[in-house]
Amino acid sequence: MVFGSCKSDLEQTNNSSLNKVEIEKNKELVNRLFRDFASKKNMSFVDSLYADNIFDHSAFEGQEQGLAGFKKAVAQFSDMFSHIELKIDDIVAERDVVSTRESWKVIRASDKKEVTGETMHWFRIKNGKITDEWSKGWEWLGPMPSAN
Repeated sequence: MVFGSCKSDLEQTNNSSLNKVEIEKNKELVNRLFRDFASKKNMSFVDSLYADNIFDHSAFEGQEQGLAGFKKAVAQFSDMFSHIELKIDDIVAERDVVSTRESWKVIRASDKKEVTGETMHWFRIKNGKITDEWSKGWEWLGPMPSAN
């Protein structure tokens, strides 16, 4: 049996491979996303970084998919905190996906309590826009809001 002739899905799909420059641009896009979110000064980053058909695989209960629903969820999430400090501990990119592990320190707006924790995100990026987002690890925040 000859194994050398087997090709991975990545090798078989030429259009899914990106060069190193494109992969670095995708990583910078995700770095910008977290910088802008943490600063809370420029929430318009959602329009510039996310595709109109963004699919949030970790959406709030009742959250509408697409850019309008995602923008509403980002604003609602941001409003939960009076202060956000965020550090990307790890960032890895391959093909059209960028993965991060972040450390968060926030002050909840509701009770002024400082809370810390770690989360992980995965972003699929096509043509310079995030088309899919997944996240895990939000348990340290307590109950999450409903989008209703």
